[in-house]
This record gives sequence, C-alpha cells and structure tokens, in this order.
Amino acid sequence: MNLSRGFTLVEVMAALAIFAMAALAAVAAATNHLNDLAYMEERTLARYAAANALARVSLAEDPRELASGTETVGGREWYWQTAFTETVTTDVYYVEVTVRPDENSPDSSYVLGRYLEVRDE
Repeated sequence: MNLSRGFTLVEVMAALAIFAMAALAAVAAATNHLNDLAYMEERTLARYAAANALARVSLAEDPRELASGTETVGGREWYWQTAFTETVTTDVYYVEVTVRPDENSPDSSYVLGRYLEVRDE
C-alpha cells in the first residue's frame, strides 16, 4: 500500500483562497486607517487655522474690516472668511470663521464661531 502523506491540490488551493481573503481584509483595514489619519490631520490643522483667524479677528480694532485672510499652519496655507451676524444685544455679533484648504474650494474644512463685542465709535 502506498500511503502518501501531505495535502491534496484542492486543500492547498482552499488554504490559499482563505489566506488571500484574510490578506485583502487586512490591506483594506490598513488603507481605511491611513485615510482616516489623513482626514483627522487635515481637520486638526484646519481647527488650528480657524482658532488663529478667530483670535486675529477678535483682537482687531474693527473686526468687521477683516473679511478674509490666510493662516499658515503645519506648513500649509489655509484660507479663511468671516461672517458677522447681528444679535439682539447691542454691539454684540456672532462671528463665524470658515476655513478652506484653497481659496476656491467649495467645501469648508472647519467652521468656528464665537460671540464678539464690536463697538461703533
């Protein structure tokens, strides 16, 4: 009797198919993780740029004159625009700063706002 020890071709092919599916799942998970990291990095840098722009507007003598500008954060140039909304309280405005990765981008990366007293002199 000739009993051979080992795996048949079908068994080897099934094992390779299972390994290939597991490897694909691992690569897909790693790709998603890297995409999420890039997104989180962009949001964090945009948040810093928005905070800087809001501080710049808050410290300006007449904040309403600062309609837009740029901030450099993380070696990147961020473009920001302000929007002033009147409130029911005299001389108090709601200031909203919208940050974009480039000047003509329709999508904002971050929006940050605060209430600000602006006196008319």
